[in-house]
Amino acid sequence: MNSATAMPETRDERAKEENMLETIVRFPPAVVGMAHFLDPYRPWIDSVLSASPVDTVTFELDVPFAEVVLEDLLEGAPLDRQCLERSHPLSPLVERWALPDNASPRILLELSRDRRALVTARELAWDPHWKEMPVAVWLRGLAHPLVAVRIPYVSYQHGLVSETREWLIARRDEMVSALRLLRPVLGNGRRVVRVIGGADLALPEDGYDWQSVVLDPTATRLLREDFEGFLAREIWFRRHRLPFRRGYFLYGPPGNGKTSIVRVMASHPAITAYALNFSNPRLNNGDLTYLFESAGRTAPSLVIFEDLDRLYGQRSGRRDNLTKVTLQHLLNCLDGLGSRDGVLVVGTANDPTVIDAAIVRRPGRFDRVVACRPPDETLRREYLRRLAVDSLDESALAAASTAADGFSYAQLREAFVLTGHLTYQRGGEEIQGDALLEAIGLVRGETRATRARVDARSVGFDVPTPGG
Repeated sequence: MNSATAMPETRDERAKEENMLETIVRFPPAVVGMAHFLDPYRPWIDSVLSASPVDTVTFELDVPFAEVVLEDLLEGAPLDRQCLERSHPLSPLVERWALPDNASPRILLELSRDRRALVTARELAWDPHWKEMPVAVWLRGLAHPLVAVRIPYVSYQHGLVSETREWLIARRDEMVSALRLLRPVLGNGRRVVRVIGGADLALPEDGYDWQSVVLDPTATRLLREDFEGFLAREIWFRRHRLPFRRGYFLYGPPGNGKTSIVRVMASHPAITAYALNFSNPRLNNGDLTYLFESAGRTAPSLVIFEDLDRLYGQRSGRRDNLTKVTLQHLLNCLDGLGSRDGVLVVGTANDPTVIDAAIVRRPGRFDRVVACRPPDETLRREYLRRLAVDSLDESALAAASTAADGFSYAQLREAFVLTGHLTYQRGGEEIQGDALLEAIGLVRGETRATRARVDARSVGFDVPTPGG
């Protein structure tokens, strides 16, 4: 409808629209809604703490006390206890717990595979999730409890998204003692990569093992020796007034160990690892700043940027960066805004030639640039040797490593896994060299077929359609 035929708005319609806009603009901050959420529980909180609100302190702190309660409350039920593993370090501290009077807790239950059993056994267990009810927890050594509450709220900043915050309420005269008790426990939790704007990524408990990756001598010197030497030489850096920071950039074709190397670095027992979920469209420059600030607070820490060529590639037709994090802000964080002592940064790329040159070439952003290329014959043999664990002799390893010329580490592993399937299907007990050679041939053939299909699509073959 054009302006000549459009019906004019009535005064009432305009007033209604203005009121709606005013309501949106004046929507209260999320913290107001959170505080209001506690109102029904406030008398109970004051009573259990034996203190009025002015004599308490509220921390935004994620302490999984609710998981301790779930373990007790659902005792005897078939639970997937790996889902409750965050509570295990806390349990010895907790003497007892209590819930608000005349209230019933809400628990989300999901059926989950019991990860203690074989996958094919299909043994299911309950994965419980505590919802919004406050919990009072008495810790050993404290006269009064702490109150933990998971508060649901709607964030309108990013388009009316449902989120939660964790609050911990303590008496002022006991808050320092409580924090002293909690610090060592919370610092020894499970190993994860903390992902801003996404779910944390679990790391294996024994993940810091450089023997799990096969590196050539140059990569060993530039990565493992430099990484471990840097962490051990803080006093030397400070004495010489050098910034105690480090950056590593790994590049090379897919399947040649970049992610495996990053996982090993992130698993170092002294390191806290961070990443940003670049597929989350709600994240912006402020979230990247928060990431670096968090890394600085928990140093030594590792900030991970995988696939930079897909995030900030110059010639990429489709970038995987769905956030509002700009390249300029990333550069600012790498240079000075986010640079803090004890923060290490590792970036990866499959094709470094498509990355904006400003990311990699400026001195000081990445101190060590390491190529992760397909392994040569010596490295292929060593990788297969580690996979085989003494099931193949040297002559079989030599033949296989020669036959796998040009393979990436991922292809070598794929061939070895296929060897196991072939051996099992034929009733064998031990992996044999002939089966490995057969598997290598099958993987090579499939790789060629895949490349042919991709090449066919890239040259634009016309596929006829019915009636076309």
